[in-house]
Amino acid sequence: MNKKFKFTTALLKSLPANDPRSKSTESEYSDTEITGFKCLCGKTGSKRFLLRYTFYTRKTSIAIGRFPDIDLATARKIARNFKVDIAQGIDPKSHRIEKECEMQVPTVAEFFFETYLPLAKQRKRTWKDDLSRFSLCKAIHDVPYDKLTPQQVLNIQLDLSNECDEHKRYAAATRNRAIALLKTMGKQVEKYLGIPNVAMKVSLLPENNARTRYCDVSETKSIIAAALKYHCKSVGGYISLLFLTGCRISELRLRLWTDVDLVKKNITNTSN
Repeated sequence: MNKKFKFTTALLKSLPANDPRSKSTESEYSDTEITGFKCLCGKTGSKRFLLRYTFYTRKTSIAIGRFPDIDLATARKIARNFKVDIAQGIDPKSHRIEKECEMQVPTVAEFFFETYLPLAKQRKRTWKDDLSRFSLCKAIHDVPYDKLTPQQVLNIQLDLSNECDEHKRYAAATRNRAIALLKTMGKQVEKYLGIPNVAMKVSLLPENNARTRYCDVSETKSIIAAALKYHCKSVGGYISLLFLTGCRISELRLRLWTDVDLVKKNITNTSN
């Protein structure tokens, strides 16, 4: 059979399978309409389209698709587009590889829900808080992680500091928790995907909304009275001592009897 002819759907369907005794895996047929446009037939009768071309003196080829999964008209259109790329100095095979690599990089939202959140559920009791914090970063949800910039992260911080129709003005602590989440996600992205953690370039804000308050005498008496009525006397007494001495939990818990002077009614830290 002539190996070079103008492809038609009927002729392609009638192409025989490659001879099982042949040394070559596939038999190759060339289209007379588009130079380099090929149809390869396997020994099982499978057929696929291919474009052979020369790019800067280097002979190579690029797969187009299997027939009839991809019809002849579509295959010809793809082949012509490839030849346009070649004429413009673009290697279609390299271009395809670059696109495939881009498609493999998850968006910020995909990484959060597919990688970060499953890990957080195993390690953190407060993982639900991360869900609400991530919702504040919706402006970058659809950005591929390798395209994320420090400016985009900074814009989230700035946007949350302004009141608008969509949201109120958030406190510095809330804005910091959202940025801190992105920093933590960025560490995982850097570890697992090798993509730089751009969120680290954005500084957290000073938090001036902390409140300090001390219990007055009557409140302290009420707390101690309630602690002494607690069903577990050792726990109740421990809580009472914390309020009476002002010690930190670890400071009081690690004290020895040698640190206690019952006569002078004081506790010392002999470990120092």
